[in-house]
Amino acid sequence: MLQAKLWAAVIAAALSLSGAGARADSDPALIEAAKAEGTVTWASGLIVNQAVRPVAAAFEKKYGIHVEIATADNLLLRMTNEASAGKPTIDIFDNAGDTISAMGAADLIVPYASPETARYRPEHKDAENYWASCCVFFYTVAINTDMVKPEDEPKSYEDLLDPKWKDKMVWQNNENFAGPPSFIGARLISMGEEAGTAYLEKLAKQNITRVPGNARKALDQVILGQYPLAITALNHHVVISANQGAPIKWLKIGPVASTAETVGLVKGAAHPNAAKLLFDYLLSTEGQNVLREANYLPADPNVPAKVPELKPEQGGFTAVPILPSMNQEQLPKWLEIYKRLFVAG
Repeated sequence: MLQAKLWAAVIAAALSLSGAGARADSDPALIEAAKAEGTVTWASGLIVNQAVRPVAAAFEKKYGIHVEIATADNLLLRMTNEASAGKPTIDIFDNAGDTISAMGAADLIVPYASPETARYRPEHKDAENYWASCCVFFYTVAINTDMVKPEDEPKSYEDLLDPKWKDKMVWQNNENFAGPPSFIGARLISMGEEAGTAYLEKLAKQNITRVPGNARKALDQVILGQYPLAITALNHHVVISANQGAPIKWLKIGPVASTAETVGLVKGAAHPNAAKLLFDYLLSTEGQNVLREANYLPADPNVPAKVPELKPEQGGFTAVPILPSMNQEQLPKWLEIYKRLFVAG
């Protein structure tokens, strides 16, 4: 009952922010076809109770179409196996974008030119319409404010090379876009290959601790006082924890690595029209505000974050977009650098 009330509050706030639920620009014929299908299966990498259920509830209320929620775990393998069997069970999905290129190469997804993507930035939509981003993430430096005095806060990435930080920094051990490889990529892109590599070689000598798990796990170690500084903390996670009383703060040291949650449509889906309509809804102003109220950062440049300074435009920091195409083009090189310098080191 309490969870239902929370979802209702999120939906009500989102509808208010989006102009009392003004309709997206979806084709009326698409809406009717989607309603005739009656249901859609959505595999999501977002936190279910925090974001997926509120979005699903708002969509169901708006269109009367049931949303079946599925996990996005092992999504590429699942989609590959189901495509081989000729029985896709998923209609639409979102994930971190690190497998979207492989999905395209395997002919597992189909393009869709959503009318909602027109206002989105180039880095948040595919030129061939195979994906678009529903929310964005910024990997920032975070400090424990009980352990780091204001005058000791690092002001640049160069400051992390100070001997005082040796053995006192932490990051997650993910070997994908959600881990150190994105940080490495951002340094190489922003500084140039030669200067970036030289910087990373020096940083590796600081003996950064690798925590099993994701960015949240590493951040929790800093909140608990195990380490004073995390190198790749999601800034919206930091704000959520700080608002709950944790001694944590993120620093506007840029450019930070930025990734995005990408949305795509499954080839051969059982409910293709309902999937397109949900795709539109996720990217619409209304859908973006539901995500905003769930404390995610909307990819729509016209929808500010719940805490506006979490996005570069309002926060006054810069970011390097880590694009889905980089998973195949650049990630192997970044991962090799990570393993050579920071793991085998």
